Amino acid sequence: MLSQLCVHSILLVLSLLVYTTACYPQEIIQKQGLANSAINLQSLIVGRYSVSLTENLDYTGLHHIANDDENQKIVRRSFEMQYVRLSTSFKINNRFSGAILVNLADFKYENLTNRILENAFINYAGNDYFNLRLGQFRPYFGLEDSYPFQLNNSYKWSNQYSLFGQNTWQSFQIGAAVYGNLLPQKIPVYYYFTAYNGRIKNNFHNKPNTENYALRFEYFPLPYLQLGINGAVANYENRHANAYGIDAKLSYFFNKNWKLDMHTEYKNGTNFLEFEKANQEVNEPLKNYRSQGMYVLFHLKYAVNNSWLQALEFSFREEYLDENIQKSGRILREHIPMLSLVYVGDYSSKLSLVGVISDYQTNIPGSRQYDGSKILIQYQIAFK
Repeated sequence: MLSQLCVHSILLVLSLLVYTTACYPQEIIQKQGLANSAINLQSLIVGRYSVSLTENLDYTGLHHIANDDENQKIVRRSFEMQYVRLSTSFKINNRFSGAILVNLADFKYENLTNRILENAFINYAGNDYFNLRLGQFRPYFGLEDSYPFQLNNSYKWSNQYSLFGQNTWQSFQIGAAVYGNLLPQKIPVYYYFTAYNGRIKNNFHNKPNTENYALRFEYFPLPYLQLGINGAVANYENRHANAYGIDAKLSYFFNKNWKLDMHTEYKNGTNFLEFEKANQEVNEPLKNYRSQGMYVLFHLKYAVNNSWLQALEFSFREEYLDENIQKSGRILREHIPMLSLVYVGDYSSKLSLVGVISDYQTNIPGSRQYDGSKILIQYQIAFK
């Protein structure tokens, strides 16, 4: 019943979007009596063809036991859709605006709980020092929360981002944020303070009646260098939990054709999922369940700027992730080289060849915690 209601709601939203864009110009709508109002429709399609290079591992990374009768049915290569996103941003006046984002690719899952709807928020623009956001959005807790997927320099978000999102420190949450900067005082500092439910996206209830609080500062010592620091606290059934992290971002132009980007992040935080799983059998304190991760991402771009090819890019991400610091055997090291051709504009059309090498400290047969490698071809089309 809940899934049907969710589907009907999404279809209603999409119908309204289609009706709006059919009746008015697609890019910008000037409404009578509201000279500054506008609506913009955007879309993103990301798909890939994946091939597992490891025996007994399917294309998703799941290990199949060799003696299993199902071994002959391993799907080692497949097409898949990662994102089919539709979004609309609307501006009422110079103060109020908002955005809605849905991912139709989530319909591939049987269970639609906490899926489909990603962004749904309104903004109030005060001044440089004070701005407000209310609704469902990504809390400000790291570099990967600050840009959309089409500007990601790898084929997916980091494993660190996914794990901390599952533990409600990152990814889409429901809450409120205050943010601003001190640029008028000639101080290159930005701040972001977020209070949110911490119950994963589309969960409209706050349990157990407490919020997560996150604070982030960004400092620009040089025009091409950004330094960030994050801290967050939460209360889980009267137990204290926290997470923290640091990050750096470098964007440097060697000349008009060559550009180097480098991102690096370290995070450490409470792992609620491991705690809930373990406490079905043993009673241990929450502080014994913590995760940490770090990645370094290098990205080199050469601007071609001819009629059929805009840019040629190469990136390499090296990542370390420990899902449970107190327990051995859970460490993942992943190496991801990627070569990309950018055909149109600012990543409106991109084709990538990707290699993924996963190295676990301990292999667990019959699970996704198993050494393996795969290659994939990923395509990306964005309209904005």
